[in-house]
Amino acid sequence: MRIRLLLVLALAAADLWAQPPMAQQARALEKLRRMAPEEREQALQDMPPARRRMMEQRLERWNRMAPARKQRLQGSLENFRQMKPEDQEHLRGLVRKFNETMPAGKRVEGRRALTHLRKLDPEGRKKFLGSRRMKERFSDGERELLDEMAQSMPD
Repeated sequence: MRIRLLLVLALAAADLWAQPPMAQQARALEKLRRMAPEEREQALQDMPPARRRMMEQRLERWNRMAPARKQRLQGSLENFRQMKPEDQEHLRGLVRKFNETMPAGKRVEGRRALTHLRKLDPEGRKKFLGSRRMKERFSDGERELLDEMAQSMPD
């Protein structure tokens, strides 16, 4: 469950975390969520317009989430924070690579495949990645990236 949250958080919001760095933005969003409405509005007004819009979009997305999904996301984020800094950076790099190299039309399917891969043991993962369906839908490089991502995410 925590892995799914990390995946959702990292992949679904990676495009919004482009600048400033992901860790800083995640902390900023968490801080904004915990503020009183008046404090949050003041903090948002002090931000540059582009960053303010981005943070408002994230807050809106967060507010629309089901409570169970929010809880899973928070657990995944906590697992990510407990990873070694070098492992966090490696995973961030993989997420960036996924978003930069995976064609937009394949990203949703790639996320679904990654979620499935996370549930499999190493042998099952190998079979799934070598399946006809996966070979038809993803290039060798894309399948390798999905495999590395699945292995790099914390349990």
